[in-house]
Amino acid sequence: LANMPTSRTTGEVVDWGAGIRDRWVAGEDAAMAAADAFVKGGLGMYEKDRSRADVQTATARISAHMRVGELSVRYLYHAIRDSALTPELVKTFSRRLHWRDLAYYHLSVFPEMRNVGIRAHYDSTEWVSPPAEATRRIRAWQRGVTGYPIVDAGMRELLETGWMCQSVRMVVASFLVEYLRCNWVEGEKWFFENLVDADSAINAMMWQNAGRSGIDQWNFILSPENASQDPTGE
Repeated sequence: LANMPTSRTTGEVVDWGAGIRDRWVAGEDAAMAAADAFVKGGLGMYEKDRSRADVQTATARISAHMRVGELSVRYLYHAIRDSALTPELVKTFSRRLHWRDLAYYHLSVFPEMRNVGIRAHYDSTEWVSPPAEATRRIRAWQRGVTGYPIVDAGMRELLETGWMCQSVRMVVASFLVEYLRCNWVEGEKWFFENLVDADSAINAMMWQNAGRSGIDQWNFILSPENASQDPTGE
C-alpha cells in the first residue's frame, strides 16, 4: 500500500479519506436503509426540492451505494412503484433511473466518450490559452477558490466528502466550461478521480453535455451567482 501523504507545511500525515469515511456508511444494510428512508420521506418532495443544495433530504444521496453494487437499481425501482406516490411526484426521479441505462448505452457505442467528443467537431473548440492560464483556472476551480460561493462550496464538498448533489454538479460544470472556458475533459477527469460514485458512463455523459459535444448537449448556461440551488446561502 502507498504511504499516506504528509503536509508540506507541518509534516503531519494528511488523511484525505477521513471526510469520506465520516460521510458514508458502507454495506448493503446501510444502502437499503438510506433508500427506504428516502422513498418514505424525501421522494414526495423531490419534484419540488431536487435542485436545493441547502436541503439535506432534497436528494436521495444513494448514488455511491448504487455505484459499488450495495444497492440494486431494481430494488429502488420497485420501492418507488410500491410507494403509493402519484406519478407526478415520482416522474423525474424515476426517469433518472432510466437515464443511467442511457449513459451505459452511450458508453457501449462511444467507448472513448470520457475524453473524445461524441459530436466530434466540438473537439476543435478553442479553449482558454495559453496553457499556463488554463492550468491556473482549472486549479482554482478544483480547490474551490474561484470566488463564487456556490461553485467553491460544491468543489470543496467534493474534496471533503467525495460527493455533491446533481444540481450543483451542473453549476460547477457549466462554470468550468462556459465561464472559465476550460476543456470539459479536465472536469470529467477531476470528477472521476474524486467522486465516490464515479462512473465512466454517467460522469462522462454529463460532461459531454456540458461541453456541448454530447447527445443531449446543454442549451443553457447556469449562473454561478443567482443559483436557485442555495437561496438561503447555507
